[in-house]
Amino acid sequence: MTAREPSQAPIFNYASMAHNNHFFFEGFSPTGTPMPDILRSELEANFSSIETLRREFIITASAMFGPGFVWLVRTNATNEFRILTTYLAGSPYSGAHWRAQPTDMNTRGNEGSAKSYFANQAAAASARGPAANLPPGGIDVSPVLCLNTWEHVWLLDWGVGAGGAGGKMAYAESWWELIDWEKVAEKAGVLRPKLKTADRAPAVAERA
Repeated sequence: MTAREPSQAPIFNYASMAHNNHFFFEGFSPTGTPMPDILRSELEANFSSIETLRREFIITASAMFGPGFVWLVRTNATNEFRILTTYLAGSPYSGAHWRAQPTDMNTRGNEGSAKSYFANQAAAASARGPAANLPPGGIDVSPVLCLNTWEHVWLLDWGVGAGGAGGKMAYAESWWELIDWEKVAEKAGVLRPKLKTADRAPAVAERA
């Protein structure tokens, strides 16, 4: 796995950024979609209200010092929704959490690093146990939505926010209105994807 190999840091960084950007674009549409009731109910159970989730998500994005991504994730152990931030090419997946901040284990040699300690901790766990692939303190999550906060995504259109107009917060607020909540519900496993059978119906009717 490239997340654990210092010599493969560039591969990890490019692959992670490509994945994160793809995930970001999948999460919104030109007009947005209504939030399915079942997803609304589960989100309200974790954040008390959708407005609380919206405010927390937008404020988290606005407060990030440096480029990265803000994620809505679901913990695999408890199915609870949480907000998670990653910086630069960081990944929300637990396998990449061996890249400890502020020291990036991908860009350091094995000597003098904590990588050997992490390896020993993993070896102590069962090779087939549920925590075998988790770094110390790691939590296994499934991302369902993300917002890209890299400057090149919003700075040209929204500016720096001087005088209280525009800026990263305005960008995040606008993005929230365009979220494809049906796609989020599918990724969260609370809504089955729609079957694309409408275009084949006429052919079936003709054969009949």
